[in-house]
Amino acid sequence: MVVDNPPASGRQSNIQFVPGTSHIRITKLSLSNFRNYPECSLDLDPGITVFQGPNGHGKSNLMEAVYLVAIAKSPRSSSDRELLGWDVVQNGGHVQIAGVARDDELTVQAQIDFDVIPRTPEPGSGGARPAPSIKKELRVNGVQRPASEFVGAVNVVAFSADDIELITGSPTVRRRYLDILISQSDPSYLKMIQRYGRVVTQRNHLLRQMREGRVGPDELEFWNDRLVNEGAAIIERRSRAVERLAEEAAPRHLALSGGRERLGVRYRPRVSAVAENGPDEIPGSTTELISLMRAALQVARPREIGQGATVIGPHRDEITLSLNEEPAGAFSSRGQARTIALALRLAEGAFVTSATGRTPVLALDDVLSELDESRRRLVLENVASYEQVLITTTDFDRVEDSFLSDATRLTVEAGRVIRDAD
Repeated sequence: MVVDNPPASGRQSNIQFVPGTSHIRITKLSLSNFRNYPECSLDLDPGITVFQGPNGHGKSNLMEAVYLVAIAKSPRSSSDRELLGWDVVQNGGHVQIAGVARDDELTVQAQIDFDVIPRTPEPGSGGARPAPSIKKELRVNGVQRPASEFVGAVNVVAFSADDIELITGSPTVRRRYLDILISQSDPSYLKMIQRYGRVVTQRNHLLRQMREGRVGPDELEFWNDRLVNEGAAIIERRSRAVERLAEEAAPRHLALSGGRERLGVRYRPRVSAVAENGPDEIPGSTTELISLMRAALQVARPREIGQGATVIGPHRDEITLSLNEEPAGAFSSRGQARTIALALRLAEGAFVTSATGRTPVLALDDVLSELDESRRRLVLENVASYEQVLITTTDFDRVEDSFLSDATRLTVEAGRVIRDAD
């Protein structure tokens, strides 16, 4: 079903712009065979837009689509297959997520296409159909682009109820958060991560061969050189980003916690924990960092050969979060963890604005439901200065009247989006 919004109402928002920046907004979102949306076309206003509807009817899917046009990956799913509509999974077809974004000077169309080809059951499988073949393409203004040139064309900061995993989840969750943050503001960073990933893959293959006695240790030196050089560049970029993120997150968390709790954010490279006499802090020069990584690799070699895996490098590093100088993951309540996550997302918005000179779109998916009235007000006050804020909720009452009165209100029901009458 195609759901076209009527023209924007012309409502003026009372948002305050940051001097010296441009302001991104998504003016149109189009979906075809995406999750529970066979077809959907939305015209989006600047200012605050509130999507209201029951759980399970497609609000989160819309926020996911908004994030996809910025990052090309889902914040909710590790498999692209989960993004496809049921009919396409069964019978094949085409899936598209597209967004048109504008800032003060430019218009950008970011588009993701999936061509889905079903596979016939294998003999002896009892009729069970294997997963379909999926071809994915990314386009910016109609031109096919690799992920490294797609990410950052549109900037979106996404909040969700699952953000609590940033505090209670594994280090992998925090590394992914940091990598996405940097990639949105630095086009070269994603290429660095991709190159480093290939180095780790090749080095792990060689370590397994060494474990089996098929090759000698001399063959490891080439990949050690690649690992420390590529890895050092990533560590330095991450370290600077976390320092800036901490500066933005601490005061926002202090305000959200009513001035009672202090948040600490630090980047801790794995190299410091493994190298003999390794410093707790990252060395001040690239040369020193590379030397430290080489020493750590030497210490870790027996373990790496035994495991057949690289244990030194930024793919094993950690971003530590502390609350009043205690480990946040171990000592924070659910409410405290939620507040930390909100502070990190608000800081992310400020980071992207500072790094790119453009205020990102903010997509808040069901983040107000577990907050008390005072914290909901603080969050809304923090986001109201952005050019465009998209909020989902099960009840309009979750959004204060002072914000709701100037907001565009949309109702989501069973994959249909309806603009409320003014």
